[in-house]
Amino acid sequence: MNEAEKTKKVLEQYKKREEGVVETLSDLLAPSAESEAEGGTHQTKFVTRDMLGVGKRVVTICDTSGPGRIVLTQDLSNLESATPINAALQPKVYTDDAENNAKMSQPTVHRGLIKLNLRNLEKCTVVVKCKVITGTVEVSHCKDFTLIVEGDDATVATIRADLCDNLDIQFRDSPSSKNVPLRVRDTNSGPTTTLFWGQDSDDRIYHAGVSRLRVRTFRDTVLDLETTADYVADGAKARGNASAEECQFVTSILNGKFATERVLTDSETKGLKQGSRPMTERELKVLERKKSQIEQALDERLKDVVKVKAPNGNEIATANDSNADDEPIEEVYASQTQRDIDGIVSSIDEQKAKGNEAFAAGEYAQAVLFYTVALDRAADLPDKSDVDEKLEGRKSELDFKPLYTRHVILSNRSACFLKLGHHEKALKDGSDASTLEPTYVKGVFRQGLALHAMGKYREAIDVLAAAQKIEPKNKQIRQALHFAEVRMTQEMRKRME
Repeated sequence: MNEAEKTKKVLEQYKKREEGVVETLSDLLAPSAESEAEGGTHQTKFVTRDMLGVGKRVVTICDTSGPGRIVLTQDLSNLESATPINAALQPKVYTDDAENNAKMSQPTVHRGLIKLNLRNLEKCTVVVKCKVITGTVEVSHCKDFTLIVEGDDATVATIRADLCDNLDIQFRDSPSSKNVPLRVRDTNSGPTTTLFWGQDSDDRIYHAGVSRLRVRTFRDTVLDLETTADYVADGAKARGNASAEECQFVTSILNGKFATERVLTDSETKGLKQGSRPMTERELKVLERKKSQIEQALDERLKDVVKVKAPNGNEIATANDSNADDEPIEEVYASQTQRDIDGIVSSIDEQKAKGNEAFAAGEYAQAVLFYTVALDRAADLPDKSDVDEKLEGRKSELDFKPLYTRHVILSNRSACFLKLGHHEKALKDGSDASTLEPTYVKGVFRQGLALHAMGKYREAIDVLAAAQKIEPKNKQIRQALHFAEVRMTQEMRKRME
């Protein structure tokens, strides 16, 4: 088999695996015999669980022309993945690892779609009434199109729209990303929304190349807020290699009113970033002011410090007694406070826990998604440059003090890729995990398993031997090392023959 055939085979396998996760629904509003017999042209198509294949929880609706409505029903919120109760055979325990969950008295369940993609839709309406776990809907290349997010189940915090014309977005009593479900006593029915879309700063609509955008919020069917936007009217300009259509804007609710702001480029943020989250000029000014206030507070704190000589001649900084009862200054890392960091860490932990549950339930593609989101959130931490330098071999163990144990998530995702047959991706994650924490045996072990699966037995033996040094009594490692040695011997005999 030549290289072209190998590449084609790999692409076909990748496409087949992707098809196992994504359900693509197209031409949903094609005229039916029933609608034509009734003389009607407006249709309503309901999307329910029975339209999705087994394990398919990422939905793409595309290539559809109206008029008509497509409704993603509340029934889709009942799609679930559960962590099984029985866990009789448990591997060796490693802190925070997905494969060592303690025995549970009842399964843990996550419900809803993972993600929703809408593209190439024209003269129609999509109504989202179900939960979207990632809280994100992507809209692209749509014209004369309406998106309605409606009801207590419809958790859509972020919409990303690209290259659309005449796009109407409506939030009808839909919850915010920070919504806390209300406990309804003596009944299972009734409203559960405590915080509506737009009442949190993370509720946003990002748009680029969108003309005639209209955004509205409704409460109890009554119009609450409304705004319009247009990338040309809002001043989109070509910058560098990016065209005007690539200029990104964000629309959100500020102080009870809609506001549309241009997202700054990396060069415009002056080195100040809130992780990987896009930043506007207003947010940059807030961040600069916050940084200035912290620096002033530190200067005020340290102005009365007395320098004392130690016996060895070194200076020791000692605060005057008059400042002994002062409030401590909040610790700051690269323009982020400890409170900011704690919030990011909490978000990472949440996504990692979801990944662990999906892994334990055998839903490996979903687990990959959750682990990837967790790693994306970890990129918002101010230690990202240190992590990058460590992965590139430019930082020593002594100098490396990460704010989060990314190696655990990388190792867990590597295990998912091994299960899915993505051996090169498994190798990359396992290698990165062992680079960040060389003593974390599962990262090293999965790196070795990936090499073995790729037929690189000599390299696999070296890596598995390193894993065995960390865990000499680990039977799984010993067995994998034995298999690699046998396979390498077989390969050598074939070459000799």
